[in-house]
Amino acid sequence: MNEKVQKFQVEFSEAANEFQKFCFMTRAKELQLEACTALETLRSQASKIKQEVIHSQDEDAANAMLSFEEMIDALLNELRMWVALKEDAADAAWNYLVSAQYAARTAMQAHSVANHLNGYVNHLYMLEQVLFPPLGFLSPGVIIEQSKCSICGQEYGECEHIVGKAYMGEICLRIIEKIKEVKEFSLVSEPANKRARIVRLTDENGILRDVMTWRVVPKPGE
Repeated sequence: MNEKVQKFQVEFSEAANEFQKFCFMTRAKELQLEACTALETLRSQASKIKQEVIHSQDEDAANAMLSFEEMIDALLNELRMWVALKEDAADAAWNYLVSAQYAARTAMQAHSVANHLNGYVNHLYMLEQVLFPPLGFLSPGVIIEQSKCSICGQEYGECEHIVGKAYMGEICLRIIEKIKEVKEFSLVSEPANKRARIVRLTDENGILRDVMTWRVVPKPGE
């Protein structure tokens, strides 16, 4: 492994061990915010190293640094989730948790340096179950007319890049540019996008409530 990557790996491991102690509801908010600031600085260092190894065309090192970026993002977003919960910002807390889950999965896709994250991924999904109420999600069924590869810009499927695989420090995505038809919207429990959720519902008394907080919210037009 690249010497710079090896050195950063040690620095990241030490930081992760230090800052994970603040990933609890009872930890002081000001200490959690300090940890967030430190992780933001660490992520900037990771991004700088990634650009250096990309410049030298070291793809393995670039993908490893992408993995570290994502691992930092996962921990950073978990900490932000705890802070948001303390600030009574339930919707923001949910979005931070979803971002942490996505970052952890992406880190494992990017490089083998994140192969140890299975336990942490399970931890994040457990937080989803114990911290938040049951949620309903919407999943659209669409016919895609045009999409492109995020790596090369060609029509997706006409190049050799594969969605979810890392290439020179970047995860391949399929960018949908044009939808031919929206066929349906389904209510699902395991969506691809956990931000596409039902945010309000009417209770048994006909009162409109926020799903997260159960606070009463005005009906449209009121």
